Amino acid sequence: MIVYPKNWINIGQSIQIKEIENTILQVLSEINCNCISFSGGLDSSLMLYYMLQVYDQVYAFTMGSSEEHPDVEYSKLVVSDLENVVHRVYIPSYKELEIAEFRHGDFEGDKEVRLFYKYVKQYTDEIIACDGIDEFMCGYYSHQDKPYEDTYYTHLRELSGKHLIPLYKNSGDVKVYLPYLDDGLISLFSQIEISRKVDKGCRKKLLVEMADGKIPDEIIHRRKYGFCDVLKIKG
Repeated sequence: MIVYPKNWINIGQSIQIKEIENTILQVLSEINCNCISFSGGLDSSLMLYYMLQVYDQVYAFTMGSSEEHPDVEYSKLVVSDLENVVHRVYIPSYKELEIAEFRHGDFEGDKEVRLFYKYVKQYTDEIIACDGIDEFMCGYYSHQDKPYEDTYYTHLRELSGKHLIPLYKNSGDVKVYLPYLDDGLISLFSQIEISRKVDKGCRKKLLVEMADGKIPDEIIHRRKYGFCDVLKIKG
């Protein structure tokens, strides 16, 4: 008889949405952090939904160039009917932007990340972010343009150098939790075929399926922006 691993009978089987959701909830229970970096996009809106299943109150932090920035408008749409979410919107002043320094070796968006976490630090010393889900669930437009294995692994290999290391450097002493990169979730994500994640017509197909009925349709189908655009897009 097989005594290890305990879950041997499930290995190689098709991954079900309920398995992913249960793992997310378990991760959130272990993390015990009720603050989130919130763009009002699919990834963070879905994470907010799950956080509200675990925590009595959630604090969401959004950054934009103005009140008309898409991230600000969409994030407000998501939380508008949620009484147990405290939503803080950060619009950097001209003075803050002027004195924000560009450092040698910066990637595009690094300055914005530093501004955001400096703001967050005024309210909390720990926060959840949703980095990594685009890589594992095919969230980039290049995934949709070329929904192939090479595209998938190119983005995956760039995750650490282009995203995680800069986040580590620029978040200061705010403790950042990345639930989507939990070992258990990565194990599940890695067993899902690329065709179930993306095709020429849709990115993040499985996340879209997960989000159906949980968050507004406008959020599911909105255009994706990155942190490098957070102070550029004017709305």
